[in-house]
Amino acid sequence: MEKKQHGGSRPGAGRKTKYESTVVMRVPEKYRDTIKALILHLDDTDMIDKNYSAVESEAVFQRSLKDKGQHIIFRTEPVIKK
Repeated sequence: MEKKQHGGSRPGAGRKTKYESTVVMRVPEKYRDTIKALILHLDDTDMIDKNYSAVESEAVFQRSLKDKGQHIIFRTEPVIKK
Protein backbone atom coordinates (compact mmCIF):
# COMPACT_ATOMS: atom_id res chain seq x y z
CA MET A 1 0.00 0.00 0.00
CA GLU A 2 1.34 3.43 -0.95
CA LYS A 3 1.59 6.23 1.58
CA LYS A 4 -0.55 9.18 0.49
CA GLN A 5 1.39 12.37 -0.27
CA HIS A 6 -1.37 14.88 0.38
CA GLY A 7 -3.31 16.10 3.41
CA GLY A 8 -2.12 16.46 6.98
CA SER A 9 0.19 19.06 8.47
CA ARG A 10 3.01 20.54 6.43
CA PRO A 11 6.04 22.49 7.61
CA GLY A 12 5.64 26.23 7.00
CA ALA A 13 1.89 25.99 6.41
CA GLY A 14 -0.57 28.33 8.09
CA ARG A 15 -1.03 32.03 8.65
CA LYS A 16 2.15 34.01 9.20
CA THR A 17 2.44 36.69 11.88
CA LYS A 18 3.97 40.12 11.40
CA TYR A 19 5.55 39.81 14.85
CA GLU A 20 8.79 38.00 15.74
CA SER A 21 7.03 35.39 17.82
CA THR A 22 3.76 35.19 19.70
CA VAL A 23 2.43 33.59 22.86
CA VAL A 24 -0.98 32.47 23.98
CA MET A 25 -2.15 34.14 27.17
CA ARG A 26 -5.35 33.90 29.17
CA VAL A 27 -6.74 37.28 30.16
CA PRO A 28 -10.15 38.31 31.47
CA GLU A 29 -12.55 38.71 28.54
CA LYS A 30 -13.50 42.23 29.62
CA TYR A 31 -9.86 43.32 29.02
CA ARG A 32 -9.75 42.03 25.44
CA ASP A 33 -10.56 45.35 23.70
CA THR A 34 -8.11 47.27 25.89
CA ILE A 35 -5.30 44.83 25.09
CA LYS A 36 -6.12 45.08 21.38
CA ALA A 37 -5.97 48.89 21.71
CA LEU A 38 -2.54 48.61 23.37
CA ILE A 39 -1.21 46.42 20.55
CA LEU A 40 -2.61 48.83 17.94
CA HIS A 41 -1.00 51.79 19.76
CA LEU A 42 2.37 50.01 19.88
CA ASP A 43 2.14 49.17 16.17
CA ASP A 44 1.16 52.76 15.29
CA THR A 45 4.06 54.26 17.28
CA ASP A 46 6.85 51.87 16.32
CA MET A 47 8.61 54.69 14.45
CA ILE A 48 9.11 56.74 17.63
CA ASP A 49 12.73 57.71 18.11
CA LYS A 50 14.69 60.71 19.41
CA ASN A 51 13.26 62.87 16.60
CA TYR A 52 9.68 62.45 17.81
CA SER A 53 7.90 63.64 20.89
CA ALA A 54 5.71 61.41 23.02
CA VAL A 55 2.45 60.08 21.57
CA GLU A 56 -0.63 59.32 23.65
CA SER A 57 -3.47 57.08 22.57
CA GLU A 58 -7.14 57.91 22.63
CA ALA A 59 -8.69 57.03 25.98
CA VAL A 60 -10.12 53.53 26.15
CA PHE A 61 -13.01 53.02 28.56
CA GLN A 62 -12.45 49.93 30.70
CA ARG A 63 -14.27 48.43 33.65
CA SER A 64 -12.01 46.94 36.31
CA LEU A 65 -12.54 43.45 37.68
CA LYS A 66 -14.43 45.15 40.53
CA ASP A 67 -16.59 46.86 37.85
CA LYS A 68 -15.25 50.39 38.37
CA GLY A 69 -15.10 52.55 35.22
CA GLN A 70 -11.65 53.70 34.09
CA HIS A 71 -10.13 55.51 31.14
CA ILE A 72 -6.90 53.90 29.98
CA ILE A 73 -4.39 55.99 28.00
CA PHE A 74 -1.21 54.56 26.51
CA ARG A 75 1.85 56.81 26.12
CA THR A 76 4.88 56.04 24.01
CA GLU A 77 7.96 58.22 24.21
CA PRO A 78 11.47 57.85 22.85
CA VAL A 79 14.34 56.74 25.03
CA ILE A 80 16.89 59.53 24.94
CA LYS A 81 20.38 58.48 25.94
CA LYS A 82 22.36 61.10 27.82
